[in-house]
Amino acid sequence: MKKVIILMLAAFTLWAAPYKVGQSVMPLDLSDQHGKRVTLKVMPKTLIMAFEKGTGATVNEYLTVQEKGYLTKHKAAFVADISQMPKFITESFALPKMRKYTHRVLLIQDEEQGLNFPYQEGKITVMKFRGNFLTKIDFIENTSELKKVIEQ
Repeated sequence: MKKVIILMLAAFTLWAAPYKVGQSVMPLDLSDQHGKRVTLKVMPKTLIMAFEKGTGATVNEYLTVQEKGYLTKHKAAFVADISQMPKFITESFALPKMRKYTHRVLLIQDEEQGLNFPYQEGKITVMKFRGNFLTKIDFIENTSELKKVIEQ
């Protein structure tokens, strides 16, 4: 019985570990800020991820001033992990604000799903893909670095 528990804990730990370079990433099934379901069967070339209010604000500030279709043009997508946000705050304040953006914000609302992605406190996670294979992870802090990683 003890071995079964250890194996289950080991499996859970592996399952919850963030993706690493060289791994294949499972398709993502998310909703955007308007409630539209979006399935990323194949990852975009660049996946931008924000896990905190401040990093999300930095990404949105940058994307808001870009031309329409900027993310599509650069084969990129933006994902915000809002799973830690209280439901009342999400529905009363965050989503109404996000709905004003002209760019799409994909939302992680399930805490377990967010654990699959690499994160560093105070930084924007930028993941590069070839198909569904993760080829590079960058942790960036500002809009000039964001521009560089999106447009390269």
